[in-house]
Amino acid sequence: MKARDIMTVGVATVRPDTTLEHAAHEMIQHGVSGLPVVNDTGRILGIVTERDLLHRPELGTEHRRPRWLEFWTSPTRRAEEYAREHGRKVEDVMSHEVVSVSPEAELGEVADLLERGGFKRLPVVENGKVVGIIGRANLVLALSRRMGDVPQSAADDITIRRSILDELKKRDWAPIGTLDIVVRDGVVELKGTVTDVHVRDAVRVAAENAPGVVRVWDKLEVVPPPVGYI
Repeated sequence: MKARDIMTVGVATVRPDTTLEHAAHEMIQHGVSGLPVVNDTGRILGIVTERDLLHRPELGTEHRRPRWLEFWTSPTRRAEEYAREHGRKVEDVMSHEVVSVSPEAELGEVADLLERGGFKRLPVVENGKVVGIIGRANLVLALSRRMGDVPQSAADDITIRRSILDELKKRDWAPIGTLDIVVRDGVVELKGTVTDVHVRDAVRVAAENAPGVVRVWDKLEVVPPPVGYI
């Protein structure tokens, strides 16, 4: 099995100029500890995590050193810490070095990276763009399916999911980046956001037409594009 077979599609992302308030809200809403940071074209630039938000004056948790230690800390280092702790935007606190995996990465490689780096999840990147996210929870879910009474079902579910994604990738109206498709025992659950009710219906129809699908649960949320969107 490869990363693309079990990764979560429709990962939440933020821009460098996103406020930290909004980034924190996104982490809470999506139940994640980190968000990939992308540019206008979806190319990954870095990542912002809960760890980047630990030392904040709003919480009284900013770094405090004895005066003698301040003397040995360079002005550059103190300035860097100040910017990170008092910055209001993602670009002020994000990490620019990102560990990611390819959709074709074997699950053994993914597991090794998660363990060695102490990561909870990793962005899945293809041609520089975030196409999903894979973490410990995805591996545990895949394991539970493989250890079930009907192991072939898991393989069938992967085939169904891949078929739906392949169909949607052909359509310029399909918002692949904001969809999460979960398949279990032939039952498809559609989650994520779309910008129009007609797109929501089209995604549902594409799922219903995939070979092997038993039922489709449409839990997609319609979120209109911002004013001025072209």
